[in-house]
Amino acid sequence: MRFAITHPYAWPEVRRGAERIVVETSRALARRGHEVTVFTAGRTAGTTVEDGVRTVRFKRVFDRAWLHEAWFGWRVTPHLAAGRFDATHAFMPHDALAAVRTRRLGGHRTLYDEMGVPFLVWDRLRDRRARAKVVRTVDVYACMSQYALDHLRAGSDRQGVRLPGGVRMAQFQPAAEREPTPTLLFSGAFDVPFKGVAQLLEALALVAETHPDVRLWLSGPGDGTRLLAAAPAAARERTEILPLGSPDDQPERYGRAWVTVQPSVRESFGMVVLESLACGTPVVTTDDGALQELISPATGAVSRAGDPASLADAIRRALDLAKDPTTVDACRAAAAPYDWDEGIAPLLEELYAPGPRR
Repeated sequence: MRFAITHPYAWPEVRRGAERIVVETSRALARRGHEVTVFTAGRTAGTTVEDGVRTVRFKRVFDRAWLHEAWFGWRVTPHLAAGRFDATHAFMPHDALAAVRTRRLGGHRTLYDEMGVPFLVWDRLRDRRARAKVVRTVDVYACMSQYALDHLRAGSDRQGVRLPGGVRMAQFQPAAEREPTPTLLFSGAFDVPFKGVAQLLEALALVAETHPDVRLWLSGPGDGTRLLAAAPAAARERTEILPLGSPDDQPERYGRAWVTVQPSVRESFGMVVLESLACGTPVVTTDDGALQELISPATGAVSRAGDPASLADAIRRALDLAKDPTTVDACRAAAAPYDWDEGIAPLLEELYAPGPRR
């Protein structure tokens, strides 16, 4: 089958967030024998083929994101009309509407992949009308979690389908051994308030009362100066900010840590949680957002959002799990259904197939 995937930001140079999902989606489909074309935009124009995926890159015209995204929707329109694709998979609203506009000419089924939480902050976005129109008109409206689907149903009469992110199980594997002392890992932008690192540092000081050798790794972009300055002394002296590194460094960090702690709120999905589980490392999350959907008592613990004492208790429970030799296999088993090749690509084939509106 012939599929078109659209995303207005340069691929494959950018490999974080939605752009990374574009990379994995397209390559997984190509490995299953499909003909995949990715339409994107960057500083230079051109067409390349890599890992069986054809990428058409338009030259970007506008620097401002909202102008660029709207322009990209119109720029990709004639290609979708003439491409004779079986299905289109859009990651932003304006290219999703381009697919809707051209589906009679192109004969394709249209899927929109919502990376965030529908309606949650749309009133503050310039493209809110485009987003609302996508809800009404696209053939398949996909959300990454039940949490996001619940928001979709609360804001519209649309049901939607769950299309989670994936993980490459062959890449994310347990390390040869964990750190010799209890080590917590936070992975992400640690100076973004909703990520909850300030609460994590408070919880770390509480955990240190019963686990004096505990330490915390902060892995990701951000400036931790203010966070550490405001943290309890017991947390500051146990916290290390790791070099930013590359995505290839992450499996080793997950595997060597005893517990991954993601105390964020309002998340639409948890790629970090999934990758940690694939590496056999239990996870601590909060009860606000989608992260908790990915774990069970055998693979982690859930804390009350914004409550350092509750977070500390959850970390202690997860540290106990890390000592249990059966935890690695339990975590891996929880992540396995999300493997790009074995889980996500077959689901996409089902959603791309002709059928009723979903």
